[in-house]
Amino acid sequence: MLLFQNGIIHSMDPAHPRPECVAVGFDGRIAYAGDLIGAPAGARVRRVDLQGRTLIPGFNDAHVHIWKLGLLLTVQVDARGAAAPDIPAIIRAFQARAQVTPPGVWLTGRGYNEAELPERRHLTRADLDEASTQHPIALTRTCGHMIVANSRALELACISRDTPNPPGGVIVRDEKGEPTGLLQETAQGLVTRVIPDVDHATLAQAIQAANQHQLALGITSATDPLLTPLHLSVYRQLEREGGLAVRVHGLPIRRPDGGTETLPLPERFNSDFLRVDGVKFFADGGLSGATAAISQPYKEIGNCGVLRFEDEELFELMWEAHEAGFRIATHAIGDVAIEQVITAYERLYARKPDAGLRHRVEHLGLPSAEHLQRARALNLIAVPQTIFLYALGKTYRRYLPDVFYPRCFPVRAMLDAGLTVALSSDAPVVADDSPLTGMKAALDRLDSTGQPIAPEQAITAAEALYAYTMGGALASGDDANRGSLTPGKWADIAVLDGDPLATDPASLPGIRVTQTYVGGELVCEG
Repeated sequence: MLLFQNGIIHSMDPAHPRPECVAVGFDGRIAYAGDLIGAPAGARVRRVDLQGRTLIPGFNDAHVHIWKLGLLLTVQVDARGAAAPDIPAIIRAFQARAQVTPPGVWLTGRGYNEAELPERRHLTRADLDEASTQHPIALTRTCGHMIVANSRALELACISRDTPNPPGGVIVRDEKGEPTGLLQETAQGLVTRVIPDVDHATLAQAIQAANQHQLALGITSATDPLLTPLHLSVYRQLEREGGLAVRVHGLPIRRPDGGTETLPLPERFNSDFLRVDGVKFFADGGLSGATAAISQPYKEIGNCGVLRFEDEELFELMWEAHEAGFRIATHAIGDVAIEQVITAYERLYARKPDAGLRHRVEHLGLPSAEHLQRARALNLIAVPQTIFLYALGKTYRRYLPDVFYPRCFPVRAMLDAGLTVALSSDAPVVADDSPLTGMKAALDRLDSTGQPIAPEQAITAAEALYAYTMGGALASGDDANRGSLTPGKWADIAVLDGDPLATDPASLPGIRVTQTYVGGELVCEG
């Protein structure tokens, strides 16, 4: 048995918010949290001296694409700004990969943001053709809602000037009507469906690499919100073999990009390290790429984004899941998409009320006050990303109409409306997925240039820490087992060298995670 003492402890349990010590039982669960005088004692108790450090429940990243992050960490070309700051650098990165890859094999990469590039534009097929014409190339924008393909990739995908836009997607064309190589929203699927799946071993290694990265950040639980049957099979295999280091809540997608095929409802599964009891939908696009569905035209671009579904089709697909008892998580960022999703949820509960089935809205980027009131009436869970304000805020200023700034990821208003809020990173959409950086953004709401975005929507450090621990546990439907240092819950713990509740927001990212425990076992130390 371990007994943590001599430090600052934030339990996230209102019954004992600041216990003097925490004991971990031989079963890997919290055995005691309270005053030192009442703590377990004896020869079998090993005392852990925190030496003034801070003990908290392990962070829960409530929306992170684990397998995508892992592929970027292991096998994909990194096109993020730090690795490739301009278009020539991105081209060189793909050229280098092409030189060590047999002709005909796909090259994939991720992470560019045209608003941050000095060229201030998207890449084109011509740019990627400079890297290689012997390899098909697909480069995903940082948001994950756009892909740039080279000429060889477009050819394999049978995309030409005569190819119509798929429902909910756009094939961007030049002034002559030829595809530029940029594919938005569901049009991405025209290319992704012809890219061979990575093999099980590569995907398993990617997930494990992402898990190790997360443990170093103090993350012990996470929701992976876009799983296909392939991803599910690899997760199940890793779970069977004891290969998952982070507890994962998986959300299978119902409608993959690029077609009208609807995947079947998944098999429910629940173990200590893998939980599958929900499904995922996309209602619109991304805000930084100006494809989220909004009610006023974007600056520069002039359109209003993309809705992925017609109202009735989305409702019918949701109804199948709701009726079967699956919890639903729907990506909705723009105000038009949020209206569509909340209306669909209202219809679901009207047709079949179920107080125990809490659905989620992923991102909830530009809600109105009325949207928040309606969401609260349904007991919905909000899963926003304050880290977007820092990582993508500059891009928002370029595209987002000024009228939307006061309601851009309004976490203060969400909490005041009574919503359960789970903060998250959406990595690899952002390069820095540290919960401490996300907390900073929730507190100061500054973009990368130091300019505030709706500073009146700031929340407190205690609220942010709760949203990164108990909020994620509630959003995953497993708050009985995680999220706080409450006796009976798993002993998933992060030890920090500073107190996040007594640290200036600007200094939060500098706090170091010194130890991470999962089930009472030390799994990462730095």
